Amino acid sequence: MGKPRALIYDDDEVFAEEFSEALARIGYITETRAGRTNFPQLVNVFAPDLLILDLHMPGCDGVEVLRALRDYERKQEMVVVLVSAAGKVMLESASNLAVAYGIKLLGALPKPLKLADLTALLLRGSSADDKTAQI
Repeated sequence: MGKPRALIYDDDEVFAEEFSEALARIGYITETRAGRTNFPQLVNVFAPDLLILDLHMPGCDGVEVLRALRDYERKQEMVVVLVSAAGKVMLESASNLAVAYGIKLLGALPKPLKLADLTALLLRGSSADDKTAQI
């Protein structure tokens, strides 16, 4: 089995790069994208094991991305972390939608967030021997 893949889909370049570098340090192959990228094509080609998805980006609605994931054939092989500065209600609504679509949701985190926030979430969702313990 190859290295795990993480896709960070966020318009905040600093956030995306920081988390991309942290995941790369523990062995993930990472990709960062934002906005109007052809999301269905991107996930089919890159085939991420982990998706960090910003729900509110200029020109791209995270709910649209969740709808695209609803029909993604590998959705049971990928975990999703939702992030947003839009507030708790938005995160809760999107989380409920993700679950209704059969998406494996690891969690939802409000922005701004720190690397430690994501690390804690990944650790809760991983086994004791998983590489996420080293972020």
